Amino acid sequence: MRRGRLLLILALLALCGSAAAVPASAGAASHAPGVRTVPVTFTVVNDNETAVSCLPNTADGKTYTISGSLILPARVTPAGVTLYAHGLGYASYFWDFTAVPGYDYAGAEAAAGHASVVIDRLGYGKSSIPPGAATCVGSQATILHEIVRDLRDGTYTATGLTTTPRFGKVGLVGHSAGGELVEVEAYTFRDINALGVMEWADQFYSLGAYTAFGLDAVQCVLGNVKQVGSSSTGYAQFGTTDAQYDSLMFRDVDPAVEAAANALRTNDPCGQIESILTGTAIDILNVGSIHVPIAYVHAGDDGIFQAGLPWPSLQESLYRSTPKLTDISLPGEGHAVTLERGAPKLEAAMNAWLTARGL
Repeated sequence: MRRGRLLLILALLALCGSAAAVPASAGAASHAPGVRTVPVTFTVVNDNETAVSCLPNTADGKTYTISGSLILPARVTPAGVTLYAHGLGYASYFWDFTAVPGYDYAGAEAAAGHASVVIDRLGYGKSSIPPGAATCVGSQATILHEIVRDLRDGTYTATGLTTTPRFGKVGLVGHSAGGELVEVEAYTFRDINALGVMEWADQFYSLGAYTAFGLDAVQCVLGNVKQVGSSSTGYAQFGTTDAQYDSLMFRDVDPAVEAAANALRTNDPCGQIESILTGTAIDILNVGSIHVPIAYVHAGDDGIFQAGLPWPSLQESLYRSTPKLTDISLPGEGHAVTLERGAPKLEAAMNAWLTARGL
């Protein structure tokens, strides 16, 4: 298995380095008045029911807890809800960022009348932290499917509510590597009403992104990196320094937001890292079967993708079966679109899209 991981490094990039975990900070302000936040938990089984293999690892099939928040308008519970999946280096705070005022995406959507579920995916934040090799792209997508089902059936825990809400419509949105997960979920399980893909494409990555992936693979071979705040090993840090991470994530950012985001950085399960590129090849063959409306969000100055290439339009061309493709362009912004200064434009565009989709 270690030999296979070493080959992965060579395939990604002939580059190596060392890494140390960055401590996370828990400091955050509350939501704006009038926005309700309900802690939620989901009981999930870490199986892989998709075509994206976990190799060189295996999903462990164990039962875990996913923690998050249901963020609602002040006085009503909408009939629809959107589930949000974060990318590498993040947790639910990417969507629910209150450390600096003005960047709370989920709060802004709640104020506009929309319900959101933001989660710490398996291996992150307050959710269960298994060994890093125990989960992969396929199992993470399967877990999203389980949560979608729970939201429809009301089979989850919503602390403080006498009745757990059931939602007739469920949207699914993913950012960065979370965009890959929501694509896999959508074409595998066909159980959602709308799909949002933010800052993800299945090809055309930059040298900086490949460098970060290569260094991730080195950390996975060494096998001694723990998840922040946990004793579980088998994790990797996407971007071995704040400077490397920030060069991939940010372009037009408030320094206070950048500092807070760096303090909140998480590590990523190695099984997920090691299956991302496998997943892209399978995605290219399958995203054309996604049959629900799609919002595709892309920033104009994204360090993850090759500058000068039309990667957004090429990715959009793969969505051949969607009845409605909504293009949301953010010129001059970087990869971390909810944390850039242009976040209000994103919030407004997504508000319009969610409204049109009945979410």
